Amino acid sequence: MLSPQEVVQRVEQAYREGRAPLAAAEGFIRQILGWREYVRGVYWARMPGYTESNALGHDRALPHWFWSGDTGMACLSAAISQSLQQAYAHHIQRLMVIGNFALLAGLDPQPLHRWYLGIYIDAFEWVEAPNTLGMSQFADGGRLATKPYVSSAAYLDRMGDHCQGCRYDRKARTGERACPFNALYWDFFERQADRLRGNHRLAMVYQNLDRMAPEARAALREQAALTLARIDSL
Repeated sequence: MLSPQEVVQRVEQAYREGRAPLAAAEGFIRQILGWREYVRGVYWARMPGYTESNALGHDRALPHWFWSGDTGMACLSAAISQSLQQAYAHHIQRLMVIGNFALLAGLDPQPLHRWYLGIYIDAFEWVEAPNTLGMSQFADGGRLATKPYVSSAAYLDRMGDHCQGCRYDRKARTGERACPFNALYWDFFERQADRLRGNHRLAMVYQNLDRMAPEARAALREQAALTLARIDSL
């Protein structure tokens, strides 16, 4: 209901009147003129059809705990439970906790898109669909983002405090207590190598993967397969 120009002008005025610091005003304006309008442009340029995007061919059903938060992964349990109870979650919870797991696990992006659209109070399709299908799930094949946004447990540990009380070990890659994010992270890049290896922003990831011993890579693939086979009971 507010035009971007009106919002930007008001923020600029607040800065010039000394009511907002430059860093805050610049960052806010950049988000409006940059990301918000870019996302809006992607949606209107690619619709209809954008919401059916599935460039990576992911088709796994959403685990039942997406509707309860009942999972032993503390970060996911907290993010999903909060989303269900408050219809809101922080950007990092949406992208790098819930979305991160969904992409690594190969969850079907269409049901995930509908989940995000239905759960969050601020989810309007023109902004939710590009952020979910493009930035979070890379389902549009890179039309919006230049690389998939995924991580192992180390990043999640730096961004929050859930790892300390989790049933899973953030440092373990294999074994019964290994954090699911770790093996799934490497398995994702293994199985999507044909699509992603040529992406220069992922060069370091594939260099690290190529340096792993064959036995280590095999162990990670096996761990990922076991994790996905019991995804509903994680």
